[in-house]
Amino acid sequence: MRRSRTAAVRLGVLLVGAALAVSGCSGGGTGAGTADAGKPQRGGTLRVIGSGDVDHMDTAAAYYTVSFSLQRLFTRQLYATPNKPGLDAQETPVPDLASGMPEVSDDLKTYTINLREGAMWDTNPPRQVTAEDAVLGFKRLCNPVQPSGAIAYYTDTIVGMSEYCDAFAKVPPKVPQIKEFITTHDVEGIKAVDELTLEIELIKPASDFLNILALPFSSPAPEEYLDYLPDGAEFRQNLISDGPYSITSYKPGKHIMLERNPAWDASTDPVREAYVDKVEIMQGFPDASTALQRVQAGEADLFWDQVVPAAQLAGLRVSKDSGLVIGPDAYYSMNPYLAINLRSPNNDGALKNVKVRQALQYAVDKVAVSQVYGGPAISQPLDQAVPGGSGGFIDGYDPYPTPGDEGDPAKAKQLLKEAGYEPGEITLKMPFRTNSVHPQVGQTIQASLAKAGFDVKLFPVQPDPFYTEYLQNPDAGARGEWDIAGPGWVPDWVGNNGRSIISPLYDGRHYGPGSTNYGGYNSAAVNNGIDEALTAASPDEAEQLWETVNKQVMEDAVIVPLAQQKVAVYKSSRLGGCNFMFFSTNCDFPNVWVR
Repeated sequence: MRRSRTAAVRLGVLLVGAALAVSGCSGGGTGAGTADAGKPQRGGTLRVIGSGDVDHMDTAAAYYTVSFSLQRLFTRQLYATPNKPGLDAQETPVPDLASGMPEVSDDLKTYTINLREGAMWDTNPPRQVTAEDAVLGFKRLCNPVQPSGAIAYYTDTIVGMSEYCDAFAKVPPKVPQIKEFITTHDVEGIKAVDELTLEIELIKPASDFLNILALPFSSPAPEEYLDYLPDGAEFRQNLISDGPYSITSYKPGKHIMLERNPAWDASTDPVREAYVDKVEIMQGFPDASTALQRVQAGEADLFWDQVVPAAQLAGLRVSKDSGLVIGPDAYYSMNPYLAINLRSPNNDGALKNVKVRQALQYAVDKVAVSQVYGGPAISQPLDQAVPGGSGGFIDGYDPYPTPGDEGDPAKAKQLLKEAGYEPGEITLKMPFRTNSVHPQVGQTIQASLAKAGFDVKLFPVQPDPFYTEYLQNPDAGARGEWDIAGPGWVPDWVGNNGRSIISPLYDGRHYGPGSTNYGGYNSAAVNNGIDEALTAASPDEAEQLWETVNKQVMEDAVIVPLAQQKVAVYKSSRLGGCNFMFFSTNCDFPNVWVR
C-alpha cells in the first residue's frame, strides 16, 4: 500500500490493524482458498456482518479491502482478478468490460482495448458503458477533493497523466470548477477512438500494466458523477452501477443493502456469477467475538471487516470447525516487519551503521512474533524484503539465518562490537499501536533485542498518528522521535508486483511527507534496479530484476523482515462458493451462494 498514509494501510487496514488479516475462504474446515463442494444455488440474501464502514464509495479514492469487496458487486473494470482458488490463478487479470486481452504495439507502449457491447449502466434508461466512460474514470483519479492514494501507478506509466494531475491539483475543490476542468482538459495518453475502443499510451513499457488496469481505481465512470463532489455525501447516495447489483440503501456506518441490477446482463460479465438476489451488510458490531457468535448462530453468513479472534482461533482449529477458513494457499503479506529509521541522530547515528542494522537482523526471535499472530497456521517467519507471492521473492533465501528463526543474540552482540558498541550502549525508541495485538508485538521485539544488547524504550501511539506523525513524517524521523517500529504491508496485486511493494518501500527518490519508505532508505543500486524492473519487457524478465533488488535491500539491512501471514475468517454453514481473493481479503461476494 503505497504512496500516502491511506495507501500505507489500504490492504493492510485489516492486516496491520487486527490480530490476523481478514480473508481466505474455502468450504469445509480449514481450507487454503479452494471453493466449497456442492452445487451452486441461486437466490436468497448474503448477510455480511462487521464493525465499520468503507473508507470511500468512489472508485477514484477507495483503498480499503472492504471497499474493494463492496465495489466488486456494483462496479466493473476493464480487466479483473478471476474468481479462482489459489494465488497463482489470480496473478493474471482476465477481461471484464474489455472484450478480450489488449492489443499491444511492438514497442510495448500502446494498449488498444475493445469494450463489450451490452455492458450497461443502471441509468434510466440503461446506457452502454463506453470508452468515454473509461476515459472519465481515469481523469477523475486526481480530483482535488478525494484523489486516489494509488495515483502514482497512473502518473508513472501513462503519457500526460502527471501533467494533467499537476494542473488538476490547482483547481478549486468545487463541483462546477471540477466539471469544467475535466470536460475541457484531456490526458494526452488516453483516448476514446470510438464508442467501444480505448487507446492508452505508456511512457515506457510496463509489464504490470494489466494489473494496474484491473484495480478498482481503473473503473469507468458515468458522466452523471460530474454533478457531485467526488465521494461526497450526495455522491454516495446517487451511485450508478454497471455490475450485477445496485446499492438501494446506504446508511453510513450502519447498513448497506444491494439488490439485483436489472440493467446487468450475465452474458456480458465473465467474472461475476451473481448467485444471490441481495447482499446485506450489517455494521456496528465492533466486537469480533460478537460477530463470530452471530455467524455461528446463523444470523449472518460472513465477516465484513473483522477476523477470527486469536483467543478463539486455536479452539476452532482443534475442533475442526467447518466454518473456519484459513487462506490463502500461500503467504502473501509482510506483517509485521521492523522499519529502521536510518536518519535517526540517536546514539550518535548508530542506525546509519550497517553492522548495527545487521545485528538487528540476528537479534529478533521471529517465531515468537509469529506466535503473537496465531502461530504457524496463520503466521510464519519471513527472512527477506518481500513476502511469498510477490515479485522478487526467492525460495530458501535467508541472508541472516538463526537457529530455528528464534534469533542469535551472540551473533548480534558480535556485530555490535564490530560496530564499536558494547551491549546496553544503544537505546532505541519504538512506538507501538495501542490496538489489537500490537502492544504484545512491541513487547516481544523488546525482549528479543534486550537479549542481544539493545535497550528498547516502548511508547504507545494511536493507530493513525503511528503513521502520520511518526513513520511518514520526515521531520520526526530526522529529530529521532523514533528509531524502530513495526508496520505491515500488503501489495495491491500478486505476482509481478514490485511496483506495489518494492517501489513504495525501498525507492528513496520520492522520500518526503507521506512516504512509505519509512526509514528514508536511498540506494542508487536499488533505485536503478527498480527502474529496470518496471520497464522490463516481460514479467519473467522483471522477476529476475526484482530478485536482485531484494538481495541488495537485505544486504543493506534496511528493514528486519519478521513474519508473513495467512488469514482466518469464519463463514456460516449455508455459505458456498467461497474463494479467497487477495484484493479484497475475503470471499468473492458476487460469486458465493447461500443454501
